[in-house]
Amino acid sequence: MAKYENLSDTIGKMKRAAIDCWMADQSFYPNWGNDKIYAKWGWMLNFYNRPDENGNGGGDGNGVKDSCAAQFDEIRAAIDATVSPWLGLPDGSNCTTPRGMANSAAAQLGTSGVGASVQNSGGIDTSNNTVHEVVINRLEGQFRAPFLDKYYTQLSKVVHGLGDACAILEINYAAELSMWPAARTDVATICDNAREAWKQKADKAALANGTMVLTVVAAVAGAVSSIVTAGAGTVAAVAALGGVAALANSAVQGISAQAVISGDTYEQILGKLQESLGNLNDALRKQEQALGTMLSSAETTMRASLADYDLDAFALGSYPASDGSMRMDRSDTSMVSTNMTRIHTALGQASSALGSAPGGNPTPRNAVIGAGAGGTHYAATGLYALVARCLTITAAEYERGQKLFQATADDFFGADADAAHTVAALLADEALHADLGV
Repeated sequence: MAKYENLSDTIGKMKRAAIDCWMADQSFYPNWGNDKIYAKWGWMLNFYNRPDENGNGGGDGNGVKDSCAAQFDEIRAAIDATVSPWLGLPDGSNCTTPRGMANSAAAQLGTSGVGASVQNSGGIDTSNNTVHEVVINRLEGQFRAPFLDKYYTQLSKVVHGLGDACAILEINYAAELSMWPAARTDVATICDNAREAWKQKADKAALANGTMVLTVVAAVAGAVSSIVTAGAGTVAAVAALGGVAALANSAVQGISAQAVISGDTYEQILGKLQESLGNLNDALRKQEQALGTMLSSAETTMRASLADYDLDAFALGSYPASDGSMRMDRSDTSMVSTNMTRIHTALGQASSALGSAPGGNPTPRNAVIGAGAGGTHYAATGLYALVARCLTITAAEYERGQKLFQATADDFFGADADAAHTVAALLADEALHADLGV
């Protein structure tokens, strides 16, 4: 089986096989007693020199009128023009780290179905539900409604939305991680099939025509669908970003491509080689375009409904800290504070896990391959930066809410003479950042 790592050697062998085939089209074959030259029908005395095993040289001759060197050069140039853009393809390994970072952040935020290796921590949901139960059942006061509206209900929406956005980032990196090893395999197989086809025709052997279904299509489709559709509570099943991911899954699943290497002459086989690599490139481009649309659509959706992904963009309602109806027990308020601390810690851990997008394109390639030299990098970087910024601001805003609750409780118990001023200061400090700077 041909290996992509040996593509340069394969190209050399392709050139010799193609020249052999072209010479056979002219009824010249390697001499029966000396395979370094071509003779008419394989035995006439007049001959042309054959290229070496790497396709170099040849074309001049003995006892023949004209040299074939120019034609040999044209054949080599045609193969170079067809195959050289496929040299230096990425292996996808640089997507491993950002995929793992997005995976870890999604799991910390409680998104399920991000991959078989991910265990939904559930920590934020558990603590958030505890906060809700204690406040709604054990505490009294008009502060409860605005407090729970922002720091329970809206927080839940924000956390799940950001988890889904992290899952979408992982979909992209998982697909790219699967795409490029498969693409390298496809390129190596297509080129070796062309070499074998030219060789068979030069040897007067019957060509076994076969259809090769490009593995890159199945690799990417599998990577996307395994994340989008695995298990209940997946990104495809929730909120606006679920629809974005589901559309990407549908688009990728609808792509198909194949390669067929056949023909009776050098030119026909060359045409099939070009067609097959073109089909491969179409598949790469369509899949990267589907991934890019998913990424940019997710970013657009987030920006259009920012309060669903950034807690600071959601306004706290009227918050009467001291209204005469408040009833609290210190053990209950301590339980709320403890669980809010856990939530804030988990948000910080998710933010740290996500980090920032790769500084450079993790899948560099020739600009004519796939969706261009940048691939999905720029769309992924835009979404990555937005999610990371929303996570950072959400964590900071939740910490402010935690301090607000603690100051409210301290004011009720008379534990801090400045508590009322702290409450007023925290309420006045609500920034509601509309411009995230990304």
